[in-house]
Amino acid sequence: VSPDGSRLASAGEDRTIKIWDTSDWRLRTTLTGHTSTVNDLAFNSDGTRLVSAGDDRMVRVWDVNRGHEILALRGHVGPVFGVAFSPDGRHVASAGDAVKIWDARESFERTVLAGHTAPVNGVAFSPNSRLIATCSADRTVIIWDAITGLKQRTLRNHRASLESVAFHPTRPLLVSG
Repeated sequence: VSPDGSRLASAGEDRTIKIWDTSDWRLRTTLTGHTSTVNDLAFNSDGTRLVSAGDDRMVRVWDVNRGHEILALRGHVGPVFGVAFSPDGRHVASAGDAVKIWDARESFERTVLAGHTAPVNGVAFSPNSRLIATCSADRTVIIWDAITGLKQRTLRNHRASLESVAFHPTRPLLVSG
């Protein structure tokens, strides 16, 4: 759902992304470009951009208003399972075989976060864009410094693979599951 609640994005095995208007639930746009299942979607903070992650090893950034692709970010060697925009809009994080941080305006990889021992399924930025949390099939959550890329803390004790992670928007809380 877009930050203002006016749009809903959906995607899946049909390789398309659909943008729905939540006022009348009409389909507004269908975005095409992925060549395999689309695994995750995330809007930027003003709802004008959408980032997508796919089994085709691609991360794509879309202009939601115009209905076209802006960036195709290549670099993953396997499926991409999770994506997030930084709240300040400057970066995109993608999770799969590795965690990659991209410049959201250009198509270059800024850094790679290495530390998980299994595929990374989820990624999230903190509300102030200073931290990144990742979760993995290795049953851990890692908190990273978004500027330096340095590992800050590893959270253990989950009993199964983790699929998603999210920061609370106003309180110092992190959820994972």
